[in-house]
Amino acid sequence: MPNDENAFDCLECGRCCYQREGTILVTEADLLRWHRQRRFDVLDGIGPGHFSQEAFHMGASGACIHHGMPGKPHACDIYETRGEVCRSFEAGSQQCLEARRTLPQPAKAR
Repeated sequence: MPNDENAFDCLECGRCCYQREGTILVTEADLLRWHRQRRFDVLDGIGPGHFSQEAFHMGASGACIHHGMPGKPHACDIYETRGEVCRSFEAGSQQCLEARRTLPQPAKAR
């Protein structure tokens, strides 16, 4: 599979957002930034994660609670202020390919 970012449309996939509870980690820098931005909506969706870090909660669908918006089922509702882990996740990267290979295809919006 080519490692061409244009070949991977994140808004058509969203598999990277489907993880186990406690695994989409947030950094201390993220927490500080959200406090400074007064983004309590984001901070309220964070809890204990792996490796003694904080992480985003997962919704009933199995995806991050910020995954999906009306009419955009795989968009991130905090995209502009998303965490460092999400910012560093690259379309077409090894992690992307692994998520696409091993995680189930999310249901399409009707």
